[in-house]
Amino acid sequence: MDAKRGENAEEPDLADRPSGLIGAVDNVLRMLRLFEDHEMIRVNQVARDMNLSRSTVHRMLTTLSHHRFVEQDEFSRAYKPGPALVDIGLAVLDNIDIRGLAHSALTELRDRTNETAHLALLRGTEVVYLDSVESKHIVRTGGRVGRTLPAHGTAAGKALLAELSDDALVALYPSGELASVTPRTATTLDELRRQLTEVRRVGYAFNDAESEDDVRAVAAVVRDKRGRPRAALATTAPLSRSGASWAAETGSATVAVARELGSRFG
Repeated sequence: MDAKRGENAEEPDLADRPSGLIGAVDNVLRMLRLFEDHEMIRVNQVARDMNLSRSTVHRMLTTLSHHRFVEQDEFSRAYKPGPALVDIGLAVLDNIDIRGLAHSALTELRDRTNETAHLALLRGTEVVYLDSVESKHIVRTGGRVGRTLPAHGTAAGKALLAELSDDALVALYPSGELASVTPRTATTLDELRRQLTEVRRVGYAFNDAESEDDVRAVAAVVRDKRGRPRAALATTAPLSRSGASWAAETGSATVAVARELGSRFG
C-alpha cells in the first residue's frame, strides 16, 4: 500500500500552502497538533488523517522520539507527548503567568524607587527581559523588553546565577573565561564567584556599569512559595542618579517587591 502512494500524496493541499513552506517541517508540526484532540496517536491513524505513508510517519515519530518530543507507550505502542514537548509548553505558560503577575509589581517598584524596573529570566549564560516599566524622569534608563544581555554583566543575571550550584556554574562557563562587555565586567569565573558570594550575603545583586557604561542596577530573585527561583526583578538608573547609598536603598526596595511578588506564586 505504501508503494502505491505517490510522492505528492505526502504533500496534500499544496495550492493552499504559502510559497515558502517547508513540507517536511509542516508535516511534523501538523502531526504534533494532533495531540490537541488525542491523548495518544498511532502510526496508522496519523497516516490516514494526514494522507501520508506509514513509513514517513514512522520516520517522523522516530525523529521526534529521539529528541524526546514524543515517547512510545510501553503497552499500547501508541505515542504520547514527550518530556521535551511538555517542558516547552509549561515554560511558555510559566512565562506568560510571570509576566502577567509581575507587571503590577514592576509598577510598584518603579514608583518606590523612581527608576526603571525590569523583569528578567535566565536563559543559559544570558538573561532575557520580559517586561519593563520606565521611570518618569526625563533622563532615565530605557526599557529592555525582548533584549538579551550576558548574565554575568547584569544585576538580574547575577541574582539568578547566585541561585546555582558551583557545578552548574562551571557547566555554564567551562573555560573559566567570560566576555568583557564594558571595562568593569567580570572576565573570569573566579571573579564572578566572588561577586555571587556577595550577592548571597546581602540578598541582592549589583551591576556597576558592567553591561552599559552609564547604567547601574540592582536586582533580586523572585522565589515562589516553595523557594524556587522564578525570575528576577531589576532596578536600573543612570550613574548621575545612583550615588553611594543608592544600591543599598534600592536593593532593599527591590528585595521587598520581589518577595511580595513571589508570594503570589504557588
